[in-house]
Amino acid sequence: MRNIIVAVVMTAMIVAAGCRGGGPAGASGTPNPPFQGDPPQDAYSYSGEAGIYGGTLVLSVPDDPKTFNIVRVTDSATADVLWFHVFRCLVDYRNGGDPPDFDPGLCTKWEVSPDAKVWTFHLRRGVRWSDGEPFNADDVVFTYDVIRDKNVDTATRDVFIEGKEENGAPIYPDLEKIDDYTVRFKLHSPNGSFLDSIYNLWLIPRHKWEQPWRTGRFADAMQLNDDPSSVVSLGPFRVKEYVSGQRVVLERNPYFWKVDTKGQRLPYLDRMVFVIVKDFNTIQSKFQAGEIDVMPRVRPQDYALIKRMEGGDIKVEDIGVSYDTNWVVFNQNRGTNPKTHRPFVEKWKQRLFCDQKFRQAASYAIDREALANTVFSGRGVPIYSFITPGDKTWFSDDIMKYPYDPARARQMLAEVGLKDTNGDGFLEDSEGHTVEISIITNASNNQRVETAGFVAKNLQDVGIKATAVPIAFGVMVDKMQSTFDFDAMALGWQPNPPPGPPGTKNIILSSGLQHVCYPSQVQPATEWEARADKLMQQIESSPDQAERHTLYAQVQRIWSEYLPEINLVAPREAVAYKTRFGNLRAAALPPRATWNCEEIYLKK
Repeated sequence: MRNIIVAVVMTAMIVAAGCRGGGPAGASGTPNPPFQGDPPQDAYSYSGEAGIYGGTLVLSVPDDPKTFNIVRVTDSATADVLWFHVFRCLVDYRNGGDPPDFDPGLCTKWEVSPDAKVWTFHLRRGVRWSDGEPFNADDVVFTYDVIRDKNVDTATRDVFIEGKEENGAPIYPDLEKIDDYTVRFKLHSPNGSFLDSIYNLWLIPRHKWEQPWRTGRFADAMQLNDDPSSVVSLGPFRVKEYVSGQRVVLERNPYFWKVDTKGQRLPYLDRMVFVIVKDFNTIQSKFQAGEIDVMPRVRPQDYALIKRMEGGDIKVEDIGVSYDTNWVVFNQNRGTNPKTHRPFVEKWKQRLFCDQKFRQAASYAIDREALANTVFSGRGVPIYSFITPGDKTWFSDDIMKYPYDPARARQMLAEVGLKDTNGDGFLEDSEGHTVEISIITNASNNQRVETAGFVAKNLQDVGIKATAVPIAFGVMVDKMQSTFDFDAMALGWQPNPPPGPPGTKNIILSSGLQHVCYPSQVQPATEWEARADKLMQQIESSPDQAERHTLYAQVQRIWSEYLPEINLVAPREAVAYKTRFGNLRAAALPPRATWNCEEIYLKK
């Protein structure tokens, strides 16, 4: 599973003038902009249906991207633009990653030693970056050096951690350049799933960014207000234009390294346009009018309306239960603010939030079935762990479940010493503090705001004075990863291919940046976190797939028992798109409709 990122669902819209889906006259048959030079000598040969050159594919994104720096992506709006479309990794995935099926991408092949500790990758010769400069092993080594740099803020680093030194320092695989087109990773312990980690390594050009990195200025690289030509990449498209609050325009990468069965270079499309949409109600009419070609995610509450549009040039595909999760988390951070020298969480709240029984009581208090039937319009299923039933490869049902039981919740809250001593309907602790908490969530996501409000009402019903507090998404991310000043948070994860343990490391590991209850721990704060850390390491080391499934099931069991996150509901997914586009195949994992964007074409 690729780095799990914070999911943002669509909510307003400023549509760029002239952004008409597909173009008025269909495909031209001539690539514009044209390709440059000859195809690479080791060009990847696509074996599917040959298409036609020309045309524009118009999609929407829920917010402005936060950066064009692929290493530092943490939100789904940015990922929706950059992943697959602009940047690529050493290996690719067939079928959108569902089911898992690795495919050579920027390497022609890979080799693994019998003990699964040495992985060798042979790169394609003749590949060029989007600015025309050659791609080689130096770029792979450089990218890996950057993501291991503790001064670079990236969740990708967690994916490569093999373990820790006695002093808490992370242990990473070693990488050496064998020659210009060969790199070799040497691991400290066997890892039969190392390709999953490689699939998280979005490649960046050494010639462009080595100097800023070495001088401590990498955080300033590839910013939104930079010249788009500075965003040098290996994907089928490159950034052409960004207009804040309106659109991101991608154009064909003239040096892209894939060809079709006729020897024609890919991609077929001239452009992809991502219209920035912050009011989902508007997008339906734009889609119906042909101004937007693809809805990669049809919200549960909008499904019935979109489904009625099906027919003629509109197709709606039901994908099934999503890999995406929705959850609420209590802040268990035991740290101290270095500026104020005060605890991130008030001591009396910290005692409650760190109490497993309190978290379990809160979980019993939440009516997941009602949440699925109301906020998710009946298109959701209750979940109790970080893996949903949509992931048929890794999901385990052997977990602790919390059917709605407010009476049991009240009993457990009493067992942790909470009583309504003044008769106001809300509980107090032994020191007289009213158990009053704020549940923050991103204001731009109506569904998330409703979820937070629903959970707050359930908690009020058992005596916890809970309030939903919508805030700006950027502020919420800062609170989650930097300032840690919150009581509880309602949010969600958007997993990406490939499914599996490596991509959840940044959530599961106590040292993980997205271990939201208490992130970036030097040493595990609890026994159960230490057990989960050890199991994740054993999963990587095991060459036996059945054993890895068994170990991962144990991690899911621990998660459901100790509730670092209280998982709530997984939605049922659907994708809607215009049938005038060929080779458009929906998948359960993001980007759902455009994972093979280089193959998509506009029909005549």
